[in-house]
Amino acid sequence: MLSFSIRTKLFIVIFLACSIAVAAALSFVHFQFRLTYLEFVRQQENEHLQQLKATVLAYYAQHGSWENLKKDRRQWFLLQRPLHEQTETESKDLPPAPSLNRLTRFDVRRRTVLLDANHQLVQGIQLKDPPDLEYQLEFKQQIVGYLGLYQRTGFSDSSEDAKFLEKQNRTLVIIAFMTLLGSLLVAFLLARQLVRPIQHLRHSTSELADGNYATRIAELGRDELGQLSSDFNQLAERLQQTEQARRQWIQDIAHELRTPLSILRGEIEAIQDGINQADEHTIHSLHQETLHLQRLVEDLYTLSLSDSGALSYHKTEIDLVSSLTMSLNQFEHSFHEQGLTINNRIPTKATAWIQADEQRLQQLFHNLFKNSLRYTDAPGCLELQFKKQGHFAEIIFADTAPSVPDAALPHLFERLFRVESSRNRLTGGAGIGLSICHNIVEAHSGSIQASHSPLGGLQITVKLPLKIVNKKIN
Repeated sequence: MLSFSIRTKLFIVIFLACSIAVAAALSFVHFQFRLTYLEFVRQQENEHLQQLKATVLAYYAQHGSWENLKKDRRQWFLLQRPLHEQTETESKDLPPAPSLNRLTRFDVRRRTVLLDANHQLVQGIQLKDPPDLEYQLEFKQQIVGYLGLYQRTGFSDSSEDAKFLEKQNRTLVIIAFMTLLGSLLVAFLLARQLVRPIQHLRHSTSELADGNYATRIAELGRDELGQLSSDFNQLAERLQQTEQARRQWIQDIAHELRTPLSILRGEIEAIQDGINQADEHTIHSLHQETLHLQRLVEDLYTLSLSDSGALSYHKTEIDLVSSLTMSLNQFEHSFHEQGLTINNRIPTKATAWIQADEQRLQQLFHNLFKNSLRYTDAPGCLELQFKKQGHFAEIIFADTAPSVPDAALPHLFERLFRVESSRNRLTGGAGIGLSICHNIVEAHSGSIQASHSPLGGLQITVKLPLKIVNKKIN
């Protein structure tokens, strides 16, 4: 099966459309011209019949009957001859008509018929059907006969009219051929012009497929191609950002894994070299590093499941306030040991029923409490607020200094992001907890935002949809 390029297809489509349009226009003009010319001929013949009427009446007035004319066919044709010559003189500027040449005159004479008062034939050829045009011949207020004409339905091949029409048809064919040649050129230029931006887009797409994510194309206007070029640039921008994030992700994971592994290796080599003893303190240090490495791997695994949508959720109807209070009680002692306080602003006896996974909510709250515990300087505090807004429950975690720069706020929920890359893992963590929080909240059709806290630190606002309770109306 033949395969054509888009430019070839466009060229064929445009040229075919032009050809069909030219053929349709040529057929219409040919039909309309033939019809108009036939009407013109009929009008000329009608005028011939009107003039002949006066001539034959003059003949009847002179002879008093049609008897002599019945016997003299030559006289019948001679009665018509002067009228045609007069018509020729009066019609110099008109197109050729049946009355303007010998063959046509003969044709008109054959179709002209003269009948007496009883519709009996005087001269001409009488057919079964009555004439198309018929005039009464009145002399001294009495009908003395009828003058009729059988109108033509077309043109004979040997007539001058047919030759004239053929000449016009040849002219129309020449015009149509020249028009098609022009259409051929226009179709070629137009197809090339339309395909040019597509070729640019194809070239840029090839570069993008080869890994050149910095490639961009110029805007191609405001039509569909312009929108396509804009979408291409956005895609290239997104791929470039994704590639940068992927590289940064690999570097961050390598860095996070390298640190505990380096410590473990150093401790073990020190024991092997006899520098350190395998006592309780050394084993405890190795155990802590192993636990940290295990937590890091588990967090990475949890984040990968959450990003791919494979993290399982078993949602039931739970009280959000009760779940939040449970997490709060678990962290009060840790905050106290760090010299931090928790200001509980949750209204007494407040309830908020939602459809959620209890285990994932506990994971969400634990990560937020750990974030404040890790970053808040002592002495400081964490203020915990809860309120309902419409069909949503809003939970606010607001801590004291230090805060984060304005430029860092939009990136806090990105994986492995930390405000200061130089912070060690004991102080700043791996930058995974808030990413998991973001995915858990989204899985519950909620939202999470970071902003500056009025207390001088960071404020995290979580909104979760409340369960709609349908009440019966009696």
